[in-house]
Amino acid sequence: MMRFNVATLLQSPIGTTRSYDIAEDEFVSDELKVAGLRGQVTFTRLRENLLLQGRLEGMVTLECGRCLEPYVQPLHMDVELEFQPSVAILTGEPLPPPEDDSVYMIDGHHIVDLDDAVREQVLLSLPMRPLCKPDCAGLCAVCGKNLNEGPCGGHGEQVDERLAVLAALLAPEEKEE
Repeated sequence: MMRFNVATLLQSPIGTTRSYDIAEDEFVSDELKVAGLRGQVTFTRLRENLLLQGRLEGMVTLECGRCLEPYVQPLHMDVELEFQPSVAILTGEPLPPPEDDSVYMIDGHHIVDLDDAVREQVLLSLPMRPLCKPDCAGLCAVCGKNLNEGPCGGHGEQVDERLAVLAALLAPEEKEE
């Protein structure tokens, strides 16, 4: 669990920092599973909030967008997030919620839970179109064979009847003698 008690940091002078190591063998959130999540984060006391900065790394298994095979994608995330207390540290009175949606809340016991923040950072660092390798050949459009394993046999390149006219236009013109 990536939970940190920041009560003493919230009572410290502005500019005070605390660093923590992150070492999770497996981070699971929703359908997302990150193996070997490692890194270091530093909390810095601001006037009213805390600033978290750090770098996290891990590995996630994705499905290739071309050949549909699973592969392991390395993740490298630079993290910079802001956390606001939900209650005043000295009086315990509730504080108004943040106006900015990107600010995370520190719970009433002064505990920062990084699970949601890390999940969002992982989702933001995933490729838009995951590929097992840059030159992935994908699947055969006719038989569905993985073309990374070699060419498929038994059928030639089939042209859609509707596009046959266009294929004839692209063919080199025969020279008339």
